[in-house]
Amino acid sequence: MTQRLLLLMGFAEEDTKMASVRWRRFRKYLHRDGVDLQWVTVRLPYSEESAGAAAKAAGEFRVLGRARALARQLAQRWNPDTKAVALASIPTLDPLYVGAMLKRLAGTNLELVLEIRDVYARPEIYEYSRLRRRLEILKESMLVGYVDKVIYLTDEIRRRYCTYYPHLSSIQTGVVITNGYDPEEYGPRPPAPGQNGTLEINYFGSFYGTRNPDLLFQTLHRVRSSDPQRAAVARVHIWGELGNYPLQEKVAQYDLQDAVLYHGVASHDSIMKEYSSAGVNLIITHTAGSSYALPGKLFECMGAARPVWAITDDQILRDLISRHNLGYLSSHEIGSIENTLLTILHDHASAGRLPSVRPPEDFAVCSLAQQLKNFMMNGHQDA
Repeated sequence: MTQRLLLLMGFAEEDTKMASVRWRRFRKYLHRDGVDLQWVTVRLPYSEESAGAAAKAAGEFRVLGRARALARQLAQRWNPDTKAVALASIPTLDPLYVGAMLKRLAGTNLELVLEIRDVYARPEIYEYSRLRRRLEILKESMLVGYVDKVIYLTDEIRRRYCTYYPHLSSIQTGVVITNGYDPEEYGPRPPAPGQNGTLEINYFGSFYGTRNPDLLFQTLHRVRSSDPQRAAVARVHIWGELGNYPLQEKVAQYDLQDAVLYHGVASHDSIMKEYSSAGVNLIITHTAGSSYALPGKLFECMGAARPVWAITDDQILRDLISRHNLGYLSSHEIGSIENTLLTILHDHASAGRLPSVRPPEDFAVCSLAQQLKNFMMNGHQDA
């Protein structure tokens, strides 16, 4: 018997963001297991921070009206006498807004599941003004009361939400189903790079705020100046959106024209093959750090079975890389980055010395999708 799941997302299905990639992967395995997933992109009106109080109040009424209208449209898609499951994924609150309206329309015939991918209303780094932050917390606290079950992306996100809402059983009994990798996406495994060739270091992702390669570029320049023969074999490949980061100016400043190659934004399928052919896959996090999040790219690196180099002070990320022997760690400090780069160059020059990475089976999407289905449809998380 086919089971139906209505997915309410703030991203379009074809979006390259990890939130969308995660659910495209889940959809494939859920479909094989008899779940019909219908994807609905939810984007409600938004008031800019610079808007006045009256404009923001009017904007909130527009949000409410739009959420109600969309919920009514969605409610017409199923027989009101048939049980249905809807999953709202936050941030932002838009999908939860519509999910709560659906719940009000359908009552007990709809089970509302909430996926929390980030600490949304109370983050450590946030762009909202104090007043806007209070408003988002208020709206979140009202909307989560309609939720029947909760899925968290990490244990730390779960711990925090349990302290925010100690009175809500759905929050307290929620489960952690993190991101994962799909072994089927990588294609045939290329041979591991040899020690005599170029060390290809791949970075996938966008640059904004303090997540940028400045310290890496400074390190490359320093190592190339002090030991040009050893450093000459290293090349950094960058895929993704640059935002406001002046890549070409920085490359020229540090004289890295032959060491840094920018490839722009590429399709997900082509990127997955690049992961597998790298010498090392690079992750750079914000310098401010995060105590609750894990980069989605980590799991794609993991599935590629190539060493990871993480430049980060995020303890949750450092712990996972160390626990599963995934590769190399540097802090956001030029001396640490230089020591790690020299270690990687030494290992690359020695046959078989780059770490051998075995993707942990616990993070394979086929296993995570089964946990997801069991929790949403049956109320337990057994794989």
